[in-house]
Amino acid sequence: LSQQDSLADDASMPFLNNLTDMLDKLNIQVLSIKPRDREKEGSYYRAPYELTLKCSFEQFGKYLAEIERSPRLVSLDEFEVKNGIERIKSKTSEEDLAEQVFEIYLSTMTLVKSKSKVVK
Repeated sequence: LSQQDSLADDASMPFLNNLTDMLDKLNIQVLSIKPRDREKEGSYYRAPYELTLKCSFEQFGKYLAEIERSPRLVSLDEFEVKNGIERIKSKTSEEDLAEQVFEIYLSTMTLVKSKSKVVK
């Protein structure tokens, strides 16, 4: 890609649309999606996103499998399951405990071609 291509833009709309389609298909509740500022790292751009989702562990596993099959290069940088003891004490039924809140930090990586020519 060149720097003018849309995939090199911050918060690529095609990626966000694909991401939300995956979440809808898996019936995962989106609590928030926060695109972060794009970072240049060598010959590629990293576009980080912070997602907060509510779903079961099974749904989360299926979501990770979908991300892995994505045509984009996506890195799962970190995730955290928000299931502290205070949450368990405040819920009264097993159904309430079936779904967890996940904070996910992922990034897309886009290789950007340079304009320099190779000299033989």
